[in-house]
Formats: sequence, structure tokens, C-alpha cells
Amino acid sequence: MADGESTAESVNNQQISEEGVPLITSEEPPTEGVSITSEEPPTEGESPLTGDDKTKEDDESQDDDKGIIKWIPSTSPYSVQVGNIYCDVYLYDENGKISLNGINDENREILINFFVQKGIDIFDADIIVDSILDWVDTDDLIHFNGAEDKYYETLPEPYKVKNAPFHSIEELALVRGVTPEIFESVRDDITVYGNNQINININFASKEILSSVPGLSNELVDELVLYMEENGPIKDAEELRQVFWDIGIIGDSFEKIKPYITINQSDFITIRSVSKGSKTPSAQQRDSGGYEYKLIAGRSNNEYKVFAVFPE
Repeated sequence: MADGESTAESVNNQQISEEGVPLITSEEPPTEGVSITSEEPPTEGESPLTGDDKTKEDDESQDDDKGIIKWIPSTSPYSVQVGNIYCDVYLYDENGKISLNGINDENREILINFFVQKGIDIFDADIIVDSILDWVDTDDLIHFNGAEDKYYETLPEPYKVKNAPFHSIEELALVRGVTPEIFESVRDDITVYGNNQINININFASKEILSSVPGLSNELVDELVLYMEENGPIKDAEELRQVFWDIGIIGDSFEKIKPYITINQSDFITIRSVSKGSKTPSAQQRDSGGYEYKLIAGRSNNEYKVFAVFPE
């Protein structure tokens, strides 16, 4: 494999007009406001659509002038009908995941904790994290349990370390210590999109991710999740501080955790669509129980551009 080559499936980028993610619920597939471009995803080492996080609307909103419902990321699905197909559509904030490009020597403990939460041996987790750091840094110095070119050149199909940020999550499968089984177990909780920082949106993060933050035990995370299940997403900084106060995280303890968490949404979302069947389902639909697709979209100038599509 060539240096820096991404294994992600190449797709055309689709621009969806209007602020938010307007999805049409008519009986025909949407055509207006949708255009296909031939642009490639962000170039190697480029952080796609980086910028400050923006707080989005807390509730589903309606554009009265144009009659378009704007959807926002939520833990609950939106249900739609397109033609005779019924679908559940989930919108997730990429800030709810761990950014592979945000890992450094100071915060590496978060990713190690996450791998351990996923059932990976702590020694193997240390190898993977050190190797990730060597994969993205530009020098030839080897972290204690990491790997540079000398390791990868001894493989049956040799290649070189990238020495640049991850361009797709699939690149993780090239890193020392990452088996196919490990990659499949973590792929839904990692990202390469956003501001290249460990800044986790607690309203969307899984329990495993939240428990990976130093200072947040499994028991504290259970209390935090229970609060959000009963009261909905945490809406502002004051509520966030109060919730942590109520579960016993105050003063210096809260200040140590605060740099790694946020309630702001990023400019990137995962859109996952699951069909629930149709009036006249095909043989393939009957056999599989429906179709499932996932895509990554990034926001720029009040539009969303699709960077990747993954048939599930």
C-alpha cells in the first residue's frame, strides 16, 4: 500500500442545501436542493472543515418561510417514508466520538482507557496507542511500545508509516496491534472529522467513551447517563457544572475533566438510515430485514457536504 493511502470507499460528494439537514418526506426521492460534485474528500493531512464548535438548536425546528423541517442530531430516530419504503434515520454528532487525530502524549490515557473498556488487554492497548502516535508524528523516533518504518517494512506486504494525520478511520487497521476484530469493535466510536481535539460531546458519547475520561468512573457515568435519560440533553455550561456537582465532581476534579468534554456539536454528523420494509418488499429485503446505510456529512457555509458513505 502506498504511503498515506486511505482504505475508505471513494464516493462522490453530495451537497445538501439549507441550514441543518433538511430531509424530504414526500413519496418521491428528493431532487431539489441536491447536487452531486466530483470533488475529492479533504487532502492528506488536511483537517476537513476545521473551526470552532457551534451550538446548534436544541429542538427540531421548522422554517416557516420554506416549509422545510430541519433535523438536528439526536439520540432518537426520525421516521420517514420515501416512496413505499419506511425508514428510521439517526443523526449523531461526531463530537460524541474519540478523534484519532486528537490523541497526543498528554491525553493518550483516554484512548488506552477506551480500548480497555472495549475488552482489549491493557498491554495491547498501550502498543496500539503508541503506534498511533508514531503513525501521525513526522519524526522517526519510536514511542516505547510504538512502531515506525522498520516495523512495517518487515510485514509480508510492507508499507511505510504515514507521518501525517488520519484521513479515514479505516487507516487505523494499518496500525501495529490493530486486528480486524479490534477495528470492528471500535469503529463506531472513533472519528477523523472535526477540530482534531479530544473534546467529547457528553450528550452523544457512549458509556465506554465517557468512562475513558480520567476522573469519570463507570459508576459516575451511570449516574450521568441516568440524568440525561430522565431530563434530556444537557443544554448549557451552568447545567453541566450543576450535574457534575450533583454526582460529586466539584472543584479541581471538575476542572481536570472539563477540557475533555463539551455540550457543543461539531460541524460533522453521522447520518444512519435503516429501512423497515415496504408495502412490496423485495426478496433481498425479506431475507435481510431491510437495508442500512451510513454517511458522514460536514457543514460549511450553511450546507452539508457528504465525505463518506458506508453500506452497512
